[in-house]
Formats: sequence, structure tokens, C-alpha cells
Amino acid sequence: MEKTKAKGMFKLTIKRKLLFVTSLLLIVPILILGGVTYQVASKETSSLIETGLKNNVRMAEEMLESLDKAVRNGTMTREDAEENFRVFLLGEKQADNTRPINKKIDLGESGYFYVLDEKGTLLAHPLLEGENIWDKQTADGTYYIRDVIKSAQNGGGFTYYDWPLPESSKEARKIVYAENANSWGWVITAGSYLQDYNSGQQGILNSMIITLGACMVIGLTVLTLFALHISRPVVRVSRMAERMAEGDLTGDSIVVTGKDEVGQLTSSFNRLLHNLRELAGNQLLSANVLAASSSSLSSVIVDSVRAAQQTSDSLSELAVNHEVQAGSIEETSKAMEEMTAGIGRIAFSATTTFESSAAMLQEAEEGNQLIIRSSEQMATISSTVGNMSTVVAHLGQRSQQIGDIASTIRDISGQTNLLALNASIEAARAGEHGKGFSVVASEIRKLAERSNESANQVTELIETILKDIAAADESMRNGELEVTAGTASIGRSGEAFTRILESTRNVVIQAEEVSAVAEQMSASAQQVAASLQQMESVSSNSALASTTISASTEEHLASMEEISSSAKQLNEMSDKMKQLANRFKIG
Repeated sequence: MEKTKAKGMFKLTIKRKLLFVTSLLLIVPILILGGVTYQVASKETSSLIETGLKNNVRMAEEMLESLDKAVRNGTMTREDAEENFRVFLLGEKQADNTRPINKKIDLGESGYFYVLDEKGTLLAHPLLEGENIWDKQTADGTYYIRDVIKSAQNGGGFTYYDWPLPESSKEARKIVYAENANSWGWVITAGSYLQDYNSGQQGILNSMIITLGACMVIGLTVLTLFALHISRPVVRVSRMAERMAEGDLTGDSIVVTGKDEVGQLTSSFNRLLHNLRELAGNQLLSANVLAASSSSLSSVIVDSVRAAQQTSDSLSELAVNHEVQAGSIEETSKAMEEMTAGIGRIAFSATTTFESSAAMLQEAEEGNQLIIRSSEQMATISSTVGNMSTVVAHLGQRSQQIGDIASTIRDISGQTNLLALNASIEAARAGEHGKGFSVVASEIRKLAERSNESANQVTELIETILKDIAAADESMRNGELEVTAGTASIGRSGEAFTRILESTRNVVIQAEEVSAVAEQMSASAQQVAASLQQMESVSSNSALASTTISASTEEHLASMEEISSSAKQLNEMSDKMKQLANRFKIG
């Protein structure tokens, strides 16, 4: 139950808490002061009552002593003295055997004197004079007369008891003081109700109640205004903080004219709101820039992949052409061997010159066609290699552009990380109100670090691609030089075949010059064989270079696919950053 009450107390608003505490501080001291004052007044009043009763009884005792002295002097009889004493205390005896109460002696509104002997007989009383009241009891059974006589015989004393009020059955507290007059043996008693003397206490109590009410009204009014002065800015800050926690950074700043701690808190909160708006705006701009950069990077990567695919297809076709060229060169080599054998036979047998020359003419024409085709293929290879060099150069430029984009992303990540750090510092300064945004700033910083890591990975991949492209470019240049050399060799072979063809035609017409022509043909055949060997070597080197370039292109294509994957991740990260930034409304 106590815990439930405590929780209910803590759920109160700050205004109600201030009113509750300050009201306690106002009311409790007033109640304590009033209670103490009332108690002191009550004690002083009781003391005054006792003193008044005691003084009146002793005054009456002195009156009795003076009358007794007159009796002893003989100026007055004992009976006259006793009657004068009764008249002095009460008044003249009435016809109904009663006496009035002497109003000249102040014993309270209902107070009066009465006189007893030691056996309880009333010697003087307003109503019961002459009666014995020794056995009189109060409502609770107390023999109060016996207590009064006993206290008087013990040197005088006070007796308290409850007795009905005059003309009423309601009881009230009564105080009686009694002393024993030794001269006559009488017990002189003065009694009154305490309530007859409580008018001063009641006035004090009424004044205290009026003062308490006035202090409470004025104090609560002042405290309410003070609580509103304290609580209104705090409530505004609390409501604005709730909106900020929900991502709403719109609205005007809180206006507080005070220069106290609440004003300083509100001013600091307004600065925090301004900084959060700037941070959210910069985060959104950074996310948009990152999204645009990632989209541009994806577009460049797609173009690079297409170019790499085209290069791979061209290299595959080039490899096939090299295989065809190798077969043609092999056939040409065989033809040259046969031609060499024919030249030998021409040297041994002149009679078969015409037939061998005719056959050689046919073979030479076929060889010339092969040389022409080889020349055309080499021209095609040269053009393909040139185009491939251009594609590789373009790949290098595109890779450099990707590197620049990755550097821009890294710079953006660094700026975002710095902004997140500033936001964390501002949230730490805000204390408890900044905790919700400190978590947001930490998540932004993590995203910035992941963006920086991805940008670094992209940069490393770009550097690897640039190295591979440089190696491919070098290989392409070497292949281009070798293709140029092969083209020249094929050209020379074509010229040699042309000369062979002309020589063969001349053999048919000039059989007489068979020996000289045979020697010339033998020399030409050796040159052709050397050219064919060189062409075979060039073709082998070209095939090897094509294989190397094809492998490099495949590696480049794989790298571009990895870059494309990284670009997709970067695009996803930019979307997440935009979603996070869009959670905040800044206007």
C-alpha cells in the first residue's frame, strides 16, 4: 500500500508537487505555532483561574478574621459576624431561604462562594444553605465534597470534577479552591466552571483559525503563481521533447523571459532543437547525395560490365581466328615442303619440267589464295586488337571515375561521422533529455562507418582493376606489335608467292631456263619456309596473348560484378539513411 501511494505521488505533475510541498511548509508551521500558542494560553488561563480563586478565598478568609477579631473585641456578636460574612460572600438571605450570588466578586459567570463545616454541612450557599452534602457524588461516583474538605484541611488546595451546568443537564469541568479558616473551623470554598474563563482562549483560537485561513488563501495564491511560473516552461519543454522523440522537429522555439535555471534550461533546449534540425537536414542531404552517387556508380558499372562482355566476346572470336590461321599456316608449310620436293625433282629430271611446273602453278595459286586470306585475317586481328585497346583504355577511365565516386562517398561518410559525433556531444550536454537522440546519433555514426568501409573496399577493388587493365593494355600493345609484324611477314610471303607464281608460269614457257629458275625457286622456297615459321611463331604468340587477355577480361568482369554488388549494398545503405533521416520532420 505504501509503495502504491509513493508511485501515485511521483505521478503528480511538477506544479502539483510544488503546491503540495510548499503548502505543507506553509500550513504545518502555522498549525504548530497555533497549537503551541493555544496550549500556552490554556496553561496561563488555568494559572490565572487558580490564582483568582485562591486570592478570593484568602480575601474571604481575611474578612472572616476581621469579623472574628470584632467578636473577640466585643463589638459584635458571633451570630452577627457570621451573618455579615454570609452577606459579604453572597448577599442577604431571601424569603425562600436562598441567597443571591454577589456579582461584585468576579468568580466567573456561574461561580460563587459556599462555606462548609468539617462534616459537610453547608453554612453558606446560594440554594442549599443548612443542608449536609457530605455524601454528594458526581456522575462517575466521586465524593467531591469529601475531597474539597480534605484539601482544605491539608492547607488549602484545588479540586476538579464534572458537574451539571445551571439549568441544564450537560456537565462541564468545575474547579474549586478551599481553605480552612481555623478561627471558626469553617471551610471557605470558591468554585466556578472552567468554561467561564475560556473566552480568551476561544478568542485566541478564533484568531488563529482566521489567521491560518488568510495565510492559506494568500499563500496558496502566491504559491500557485510561483508553481505556474516554474511548471509552465518545464511542461512546454516536456511536450516538445515528446514531439522530438517521435521525430517531429517542427514548431517554434519555446519563449521564456526568465533568466533563472528554468530559463537557462529552456534556452539550452532551444539550441538542442536547432542543432537537431540542422543535423537531420544535413543527414537527409547526405543521404540524397549518397543515393545519387550510388545510382551513378551502378550506371557506370553496368556500362563497364557490358564493355567487358563485348571485349570477352571479341577475344573469343580472336582466339578462333588464331586457330584458323594456325591451320592455314600449317597447310601452307606442307605446300612449301611439297614445292621444295618438286624443285628437287625439276633439278633431277628436266623432262618432267612442264608437268611439274603445271602442278606447281596450281599449288602456287592455292598458296597465293591462302596468303591473301591470311593477310585479310591479320588485318582483322589488327583491327580487333586496336578496338580492344580502346575498350581497355575506356575501362581504365571508367574505373578512375568509380575511384573518384568512392572517394566522394568516403568524404561524405567522414562528414556524416563528424556530424554524428557533434550530435552525441550535444545529446550528452542535454543530460536526461538527450538520451533518446544519443541512440539515433550512434546509429548514424555506425552507418557512416559502414559507408566508409564499403567506400574503402570499392577503392581497393578499383585499384586492383586499374592494375589488371594496365597489364591488359600492355599485353594488347605487345599483341598489336606482333600482329603488325605478322601482317608484314604475310605481306612478304604474298609477294614471294607472287614471284613463285610468276616463276612457275615462266617455267612453262621457258623450260630451257629450268636449272636457273630451279635454283632461284629453291632460294625463294627457303625464304618462304622461314616466313612461314615466323608466321607460325607470331600466330602462337597471338593465341597466347589472346588467352591471357581473355583471362584478364574474365577477372575484370568478376571484379566488376563484385563492384556492382558493393554498389547495390551502397544503394541499400543510402536508402536506410534516407529512411532514418525522413523520420525527422524539420519543416
